[in-house]
Amino acid sequence: MTAEIRFDGQRYGFWQKVDIRESVDDLCASVRLSITRPGTRDSLGLTANTVAGVLIGGDLVTTIRPDSVRRRVDADSHAIHVEARSLGRELVDCQYSTTLHGLRLGEIVKRICGIFKVPVKIAAETAVVPDFSMQCEIPANALINAARAANLLLYPLPDGGLILTQPTSAAPVATLEYGVHIKRYEVVDEFKLRFSEYVVKGFDYDGGQATKGASKDAGISFFRPMHIVADKHGHTLGGCGRRALLERNRRMARAHRIDLEVVGWRYLDGNGKLQPWAINTQVRVIIPKEGIDGVFLIGERAFTEDDKVGSVAHLQVMNRDAFMGEEKKKSKRGTGTRKVMK
Repeated sequence: MTAEIRFDGQRYGFWQKVDIRESVDDLCASVRLSITRPGTRDSLGLTANTVAGVLIGGDLVTTIRPDSVRRRVDADSHAIHVEARSLGRELVDCQYSTTLHGLRLGEIVKRICGIFKVPVKIAAETAVVPDFSMQCEIPANALINAARAANLLLYPLPDGGLILTQPTSAAPVATLEYGVHIKRYEVVDEFKLRFSEYVVKGFDYDGGQATKGASKDAGISFFRPMHIVADKHGHTLGGCGRRALLERNRRMARAHRIDLEVVGWRYLDGNGKLQPWAINTQVRVIIPKEGIDGVFLIGERAFTEDDKVGSVAHLQVMNRDAFMGEEKKKSKRGTGTRKVMK
């Protein structure tokens, strides 16, 4: 299987190297494609204004604008290298100023995305943000921080736009077992993400007083503090305390993750249809030698392909509370799993 791009009535496939990446922590997907063929040929016709769909097996996985197109030509061959990102890239690259008052977070996201012509879907209830301001700032930073403070995710969709939603609590879409579906895995403990204490400071402009909240990580025995200035919409005492607790829980969970390599880019859903792996979906992971048998959320996903290893899906999975920031609750493990294509 290979990726295909479509634009202006044209279709290009049979890429020799493919790299398509998405993360719930980024507002745009990234795409790298390359091919070398005999002879000298013209470019693909991609321009700065081109919008192209990227498909896998007929399924749209992202919609992109090209960042760069490099052509290398010699007497015998012609190589083309394409780098691109989905439509949310303008929110990452540009700097912009705006001030909004008394709007729900969902409406703020809609308005800013509308300015940059980025489609957006609001799939969660959101609270009113009294004051939201950006002054010569990167919109992506402001939107991601606001979403995290609300315990929500903002990430790219196949149409190139964004969705504001909760971390999924749906049943796992598949079961992945080492030696059966998992080709290779890494268990990562990233201790640098954790701090001994989290202190969030703000100011309640209505009440005219400073606010503060704190939380400690009992697993870090030495002094390693993280002080955070609260966003304007989270400045109450309860807001600061909750933000400190969420920051601690989120970092504790994210410090432990599993990176999986799975052969193929798709799985078989409950209706017997092949679906590309997607971020913000859950999978059951079984690695007996590590004592791992649990349900994890896909936070990052990459599709790669080359002449040596073929088509491989790289899935970075974590506990769901790495994205919620809530205390993990004991519950019965879900059994609604799906089959994986080998």
